[in-house]
Amino acid sequence: MQHRRESGRRIFPRSRNILWIFVAAVVVLYFALPAALLRWSLDRLIFSAQSNGRTHEDQRFDVAVSPGTTVVVRRYGDARQACAFFFPGQHGGIGTYERTLFPLIRGAGADVYAISYPGQDGAQGYSHRDLLPAQLAMAISQVSKAVRCDMGRSVFVGRSLGATVALVEASKFRPRGVLVDGLGADLPSVVRAWISRHPALVGWQMLPVRALLGRPDYAAAPLFGQIPSVPVSVFQGTADTVTPYALARSATLGHSNVTFATVDGATHQDTYLLAGDAYVRSLCLLLDADSSRSR
Repeated sequence: MQHRRESGRRIFPRSRNILWIFVAAVVVLYFALPAALLRWSLDRLIFSAQSNGRTHEDQRFDVAVSPGTTVVVRRYGDARQACAFFFPGQHGGIGTYERTLFPLIRGAGADVYAISYPGQDGAQGYSHRDLLPAQLAMAISQVSKAVRCDMGRSVFVGRSLGATVALVEASKFRPRGVLVDGLGADLPSVVRAWISRHPALVGWQMLPVRALLGRPDYAAAPLFGQIPSVPVSVFQGTADTVTPYALARSATLGHSNVTFATVDGATHQDTYLLAGDAYVRSLCLLLDADSSRSR
């Protein structure tokens, strides 16, 4: 009997040690997995879900930006009006914007040049955040020359991820104006907002997200500062949980070239729809902006 009690005491500490090892392994994996994803696989997360819906453009340009990689630009209109280069979010979905957004832009008096990043809506290859700005600049340059879209009569329009991309490209091309909605203050804040929307991942807020992501962080405030002579209109929904309203509002403060419009109750998906007439009026004002300003 004594031998059995001593054997039981030896087994119990061993089981407890195994349990602690298991718990420690789970904790390490809980934090190590997102850290690895943010550090080395962010491009796959940003550009994961792509749309390949049917589109009905008037003209299509497939611009080879590297071997096996293309940027697609679709024109909607007769190439006789002002030019609106449209930058979509991470999911593309040009077929949807044909029905919802492009009629608003066309109604404001501009032809639409809708850009699809590599991997989106029939564009070949895969998108990488470090390579994308130069690839888009190449496509915009080629298309604008082919259709004679002088930047003095062009506006850049962006949604969600495309809002930031539009600002990045505007710093290179200096268009007549920029109109965006669903703007992220910077990449780390967008990642943290994504984490906060998933209760099971709340512990990930303890991670050094900014350090893991590295540079560039695509912060909106410095981008505004790079285009002080370009008028920018920002529409942001108060119910936007993807690119939080307060952070986007704060990023625009102190920039005289930026106009911020609050869309009450709008989410990340429907801000431009609920903005409606105000969105169109803003685009019309940008198209009428003084193109003789200094560059």
